[in-house]
Amino acid sequence: MAGLNCGVTVALLGVLLLGAARLPRGVEAYEIALPPGSGISVLIKPGTPTLPVKVCYIIISTRRETKLSIKAGESRVFSFSCQNPENHFVIEIQKNIDCMSGPCPSGEVQLQPSTSVLPALNRTFVWDVKAHKSIGLELQFSLPRLRQVGPGESCPDGVTHDISGRLDATVVRIGTFCSNGTVSRIKMQEGVKMALHLPWFNNRNVSGFSITNRSSVKRLCIIESVFEGEGSATLMSANYPDGFPEDELMTWQFIVPAHLRASVSFLHFSVSNCVKKEERVEYYIPGSTTNPEVFKLEDKQPGNMAGNFNLSLQGCDQDAQNPGILRLQFQVLVQRPQNESNKTYVVDLSNERAMSLTIEPRSNKPSTDSVPGCFVCLDPWTCSTNLTLTPGSKHKISFLCDDLTRLWINAEKNITCTDHRYCHRKSYSLQVPGYILQLPVQLHDFSWKLLVPKDSLSLALVPAQKLQQHTHERACNASFSYLLASAVPGQDLRFGFFCSGGSIEQIRVKQNISVTLRTFAPSFQQEASRQNLTVSFIPHFKEDGVFTVTPDRKSKVYLRTPNWDRGLPSLTSVSWNISVPHDQVACLTFLKERTGVVCQTGRAFMIIQEQRSHAEEIFSLEEEVLPKPSFRHHSFWVNISNCSPVSGKQLDLLFWVSLTPRTTVRKRRSARARP
Repeated sequence: MAGLNCGVTVALLGVLLLGAARLPRGVEAYEIALPPGSGISVLIKPGTPTLPVKVCYIIISTRRETKLSIKAGESRVFSFSCQNPENHFVIEIQKNIDCMSGPCPSGEVQLQPSTSVLPALNRTFVWDVKAHKSIGLELQFSLPRLRQVGPGESCPDGVTHDISGRLDATVVRIGTFCSNGTVSRIKMQEGVKMALHLPWFNNRNVSGFSITNRSSVKRLCIIESVFEGEGSATLMSANYPDGFPEDELMTWQFIVPAHLRASVSFLHFSVSNCVKKEERVEYYIPGSTTNPEVFKLEDKQPGNMAGNFNLSLQGCDQDAQNPGILRLQFQVLVQRPQNESNKTYVVDLSNERAMSLTIEPRSNKPSTDSVPGCFVCLDPWTCSTNLTLTPGSKHKISFLCDDLTRLWINAEKNITCTDHRYCHRKSYSLQVPGYILQLPVQLHDFSWKLLVPKDSLSLALVPAQKLQQHTHERACNASFSYLLASAVPGQDLRFGFFCSGGSIEQIRVKQNISVTLRTFAPSFQQEASRQNLTVSFIPHFKEDGVFTVTPDRKSKVYLRTPNWDRGLPSLTSVSWNISVPHDQVACLTFLKERTGVVCQTGRAFMIIQEQRSHAEEIFSLEEEVLPKPSFRHHSFWVNISNCSPVSGKQLDLLFWVSLTPRTTVRKRRSARARP
């Protein structure tokens, strides 16, 4: 500390030239003597008892007191009337330092007297430094540095640092800090107030920081955060969670090893109502030719940054009547660059008009220190934990992630017909585009919303391979399935999950529908060629859905009504057109004897109709027993129409169809007919 004399250094903030020493052995008494002009004061006062305790007093001569105040130049001898004063009292030792009228002390801050000779109470050492705006003060913290904590959080060892600054006569909270972090320096101007809280059982006898004089920092403060290796730090704006001071500037400087990469995520923020200027964050990023990089708080923040960088928060002039609150809590994550960060992938949406693609975490759980983050980068620095690509542009993306299985892709595309004369009989292939399949991240959902003019057109879906409906009796076990659900606002109609390898040749729906391809295993990438649905716009029909089914000769085909778990929606009608080969006989079987539906209005019924003879069997689903297993020699229809059921008494049906060769059925009948 060149230019400082020894006298100034010795007069340093924490130097209590105290004669605080115990009286002769056998006497439980203490003496604190404060030198005149030292600027030091001591206050012993009642603490907050955690349990009901007996009354305890401070004994001064023969007087019993509940509070003891000692000022500079005074000396006091005292003792306690109980053997556990730490449960009753706390001690505050404050050093006021005036740098307005003389030189400001600099150097390592001492705790004096030593905590070993003070009463064993919860202790708070406070250094209150007042200085001109032109004088900068730098607090430098020794290892293991500091970690900022939010409101209500406590430090594991009970040692807490509260740091505040000044704006004219207003005190501004810079933050509360524990040990074992990355914060190495805090630079302020116009003074600083530092409070070190030590629990009564802690024998620490060093402050852990020093103060250095600097030139003005020309802002509220600068916080330096040093990363020695991989890790993360959570930091907050001044006064958090209350409002950041109006039209102020606060900067964080991050020291990052050159071989690592840093990414910034905003955890919580709000903005105020500005009348002049604009609230923003500014970055000085290594290698950028456009420094400072300016972002709004709601923008995606930079990631994949190599080396040191700065982040600054700039406030604005606020509306006096309705100022709002500017506040920010953010995380900086430092990790090793992954192999994928060196690869760039092109996602070409330039020819798309109604499609979006989002890459996001499988889980919303925040990253921890032990789990590196997963980021998607739209350019070298614009990285975030999730990224949505919009239509009409070609996008280049890369990944900063140690394990890409932690991410997945969700995409949505609208196919809309607004003029039935143009769309009639047109067809579209529902296939996942190749530019999605080439990405190193698993696809989760790809949804097509198929929209048609009401009462003008309907939709027909034809799979490349026949579909199986997912049921409890025969579950889909493929790497992907299709979820079919109504896309009509307010209509809760889910036709179900369907996968390849079944008997359903076509699905027709009356109006708007959402078709979602959902993957269940990474092997979908190898099986992607099996996914292909063709949708056609067809003349309008009245039923909500019609399934065309050709049962497999070797296995049963299980079919169920839509919304199986919640019941068929009110007034919904669904049909199955079941083909029976000429050399086969179909056996139709229902799972239950009764449906259990109770109608509030209307009727629930089922019609089974032979297609050759047009003979109909009509069953009341509310009143009648369902038919027993029956043979059907020709193709037939099954239609189920619902009423408006009473809550809790919904309609759901499961049935299956199996084929048997006609010759086998004849033989069985002949055998039964013999005497």
